[in-house]
Amino acid sequence: MNWLTEYRSSLKNIHAEEFLDIYFFRPIAFIIIKIFYSLPLTPNHYSFFSLVSGLAAAFNFYVGQMALGAFFFFMFAVLDCCDGMQARMKKNGSEFGRFIDGLVDYTANIACYFALGFGVSKVYPMTGDIPTWYLVIAAGLSKALHSILYDHYLMEYMSYDRGDPGFVQKEIAEIRQKLAITKADPNGSKRRLFMLKAYLGFTSLQASKEAQPFKFDTRRYVEKNYRSIQLWGLIGPSWHMFFLIAAFLFSQPGVLFIYAIIFANLWMLAMLFYQRKINSELKQEALA
Repeated sequence: MNWLTEYRSSLKNIHAEEFLDIYFFRPIAFIIIKIFYSLPLTPNHYSFFSLVSGLAAAFNFYVGQMALGAFFFFMFAVLDCCDGMQARMKKNGSEFGRFIDGLVDYTANIACYFALGFGVSKVYPMTGDIPTWYLVIAAGLSKALHSILYDHYLMEYMSYDRGDPGFVQKEIAEIRQKLAITKADPNGSKRRLFMLKAYLGFTSLQASKEAQPFKFDTRRYVEKNYRSIQLWGLIGPSWHMFFLIAAFLFSQPGVLFIYAIIFANLWMLAMLFYQRKINSELKQEALA
């Protein structure tokens, strides 16, 4: 198997990947995995390295070392791709891998934006007449909103693409079954019980983003939304991370604020209008 074929096999779903992930972050992650492929590393090891990089980024942002913080945030973004890719390439994923990956992702991102708010007040106290930490808060809240919307439409698209509106609900049912078995076992591991409960909570949150029972023809939905999901990806998490890295690596914080607060919010409004138009067309087709 050549490297290109192997790289493609490491991706979840080409439709579910953001442009920057496919052509920037994941190729670098793939090279890292190949370099250390012979070592007995698991996806959870990469999740741990990712968390360490994310916390290192947060620390450096907090103390005002913006360029170093941006470098570690870049390493976090790359290593965050490694765990899932490693699991698909080596078939050595763990039972709680998806939960650990999600927990690391949320922890590192929240820590970095909080630390960034404190750090910019030392290095860039004002942007024009506006305290810069106000803009960091606005950028962080914008990223959170854009990620929620992107995840919602991505989950909906994947449900239609798979022809299964409840694949996350099936995962929840499996976790509950494992939880019941572990509770019934008098010798059951308390650590495993805790992890199952936490995983159930995490997956239940994911289920809230899942598509409702299909309203439209699955084939037509996928055809009409293929371009839409790519366009939603322009305000997905990877672009926010890329602009944060570029802004503070090159000491141009305004780059992040222009993208996250102005461009991305205008793009979000345009995409909501476009998505409404697509859904209206699908409804008309369903009634015809």
